[in-house]
Amino acid sequence: MVSNKMIVTFMLIAIASLAFTGCSDDNPVTTVIPADTAPPAVPANLSVDYSADMAVVNWDISTVDNDLAGYVVTRERYGIIDTLVNTPVLISSYEDTNPLSGSSLYHVYAVDHAGNESAVATVSLTITLGHQASDLTQ
Repeated sequence: MVSNKMIVTFMLIAIASLAFTGCSDDNPVTTVIPADTAPPAVPANLSVDYSADMAVVNWDISTVDNDLAGYVVTRERYGIIDTLVNTPVLISSYEDTNPLSGSSLYHVYAVDHAGNESAVATVSLTITLGHQASDLTQ
């Protein structure tokens, strides 16, 4: 039969074993927060209006991205891209006071605080030069 002294000795060994292995502050528990790799939503309802020699590009601000830093706007013509808003800004429109004649593409994309970029939304604008009757005769 097992004596009380053996049971107590066994319990003390078990407690000491736990104290030296699994319950030490030398091995603190660390919490790993996963990096934000999810891009923000694509700008929705992109449109462009042209009047009085000014192009106004409009879009809806995202209501689903809590970490949205803002939007970047570029204009592309004949493969050359001009950055119109190069730092993300929380805006829902951009006024191009110097639009180019011919066909241009306006690109808008969202950027979050982690630097993730959405897909690009694109809208096109074609500005044709009007001709007066006297311009057409030679």
